[in-house]
Amino acid sequence: MSAPDQILLDIPSLLLSYNAQEQLLRVQWRGRFDGVSARTQCEMVLDYLVDRPCRRLINDSSEAFGEWWEAGKWIGQVFAPELAARGIRAAAWINAMDWPSRYAVASTMPLVKGLIIKAFDFDEQRAAHAWVTSVEV
Repeated sequence: MSAPDQILLDIPSLLLSYNAQEQLLRVQWRGRFDGVSARTQCEMVLDYLVDRPCRRLINDSSEAFGEWWEAGKWIGQVFAPELAARGIRAAAWINAMDWPSRYAVASTMPLVKGLIIKAFDFDEQRAAHAWVTSVEV
């Protein structure tokens, strides 16, 4: 059985939790995002990876909504390589229920470089966790 997650940050728009045993960071996006707010929150995520051995990420967008697609190129080409530079090797991306956010995820996925990444639907939390913790990193 895995050790409980440590809450690193809990604000209305973002919940970050860390499981040292699994070397897993869970990022849960909550609420409305646009390109600017998505990028700002991504930069916060990067800050929390400093000094934490972390090889896996669950990027949970199931509660996100809004039109943040304009940040997609930056997420794929800058944020994802920065995650890799900080040790992340595999990422499970849980898709949103909101159609504009689903479009943003779909348009960002092909741009992601430097990570093993797989998308899951909003109701596949357990499958996402099982997959990302099974990936050899």
